[in-house]
Amino acid sequence: MRFILYSIALLSLTAAPAFAQTSAPQCDGDIAIVSVYQIKPGGSMDGLLAAVAANQAWYRLNGITDNQIAASRVIMKDDATGGTKLSDSDLLTYHVNPPNDERTPELGDSPWKAFEKQYSDNAEKKAEYTTCMPRFSR
Repeated sequence: MRFILYSIALLSLTAAPAFAQTSAPQCDGDIAIVSVYQIKPGGSMDGLLAAVAANQAWYRLNGITDNQIAASRVIMKDDATGGTKLSDSDLLTYHVNPPNDERTPELGDSPWKAFEKQYSDNAEKKAEYTTCMPRFSR
């Protein structure tokens, strides 16, 4: 009886990840990971933008060329002028067509850790969303 209970427990632990890995819903555009960052005290927008560039460069260095990472500064109202200005503290990033882990075996190597440190030294990630972004034509 103890063996049967142990076997059931073991099977449930090994089966759980398979159920958790469901396929993504149908997307007629591009999968995009949208992250919302806020500059930390002691961090800078230039430092955060450098992290985004290093992040994209890491993928190119590892042969991934069909994704794109873009940074988008938030436009906010300028109370002093009544106009608008670029935020000095808020940034969104869009990682369009992110590769799956099977295509990125070097994930977590020292260059990866270096750009991750750039992100964490400069900003706090406030939110992250996986989205279905429509394809735009111009």
